[in-house]
Amino acid sequence: MWKNHYRGRFEIMDNTERIAREHRDVTRRYFLQLSAAGAAALSACKLLAAEQAGQTHPLLAEAISKLEYLTRDENFKNYGRGKPKPHTLPPEKLREVGLARDTWWLEVLPDPESNSEVESPLSREAGTALDFDGLMKLAEKHAVRFMSVMTCTNGRAPCGMGLWEGVPMREVVWLARPKRNVRRVFFYGFHNNDPAQRFQSSLPIGRVLEDPPGEHPVVLCYKLNNEWLTPVRGGPVRVIVPEEYGNRSVKWLQRIMLTNSFKANDTYAEWNNDTVSHLKTCARFIHTPDK
Repeated sequence: MWKNHYRGRFEIMDNTERIAREHRDVTRRYFLQLSAAGAAALSACKLLAAEQAGQTHPLLAEAISKLEYLTRDENFKNYGRGKPKPHTLPPEKLREVGLARDTWWLEVLPDPESNSEVESPLSREAGTALDFDGLMKLAEKHAVRFMSVMTCTNGRAPCGMGLWEGVPMREVVWLARPKRNVRRVFFYGFHNNDPAQRFQSSLPIGRVLEDPPGEHPVVLCYKLNNEWLTPVRGGPVRVIVPEEYGNRSVKWLQRIMLTNSFKANDTYAEWNNDTVSHLKTCARFIHTPDK
């Protein structure tokens, strides 16, 4: 089975046009079945006749016009953790703990439990932590935007599709000038000053510094759908790991730790989850085949 798969992969690549054509056909059949969603006035055969004649029926055009690719903020499903959940804190408390743009800060430090060496740590104690203005200065040169779906590891459906904007994490890591003995990047956010509530995740240093072919960078995100990231979405700054489930995209980011440990520190791993599984698409059949 595996041999057949690899032997045929180039043939599959050569069939891109055929696959795209089949996709269009499936999409057309889907829209032609929208009668149950408001097209009861016209039968599917009439819509099909218009389609075959190269025309777009007004009812079909109306249905298509109502489709939205990006999820509206009010429809974006949210998972928040903490007691209380950080985004529920009053505005003055958000400012006090660094969860407002004018008070946000980020540290990049060597892991004190490993032998990692960092030449210029970004530290609150030393007064060198990155602030939001500093992040925006990096954004002038390095900002990226990409569309990515957000899905919980254990969710049955996506939380939503968003246009995320941020600065690649590697640009901030390089500011700290790591020297040697760095194999992994730990990161976590605000946790009500209670270590027991800390939600954390990690990535291999190679994934942070380099992007796999065709993949987007890991970013420190500050905008969603061209709007500043709100506290309920993990703002002012959160991590977005585009190819992984939402547990990797830690909210309310405040600290990055560079370590020589090869082990993941993910909170989800402690909860008996697979934290390295790549994001899967959520597919549904519109109709079942006749045979």
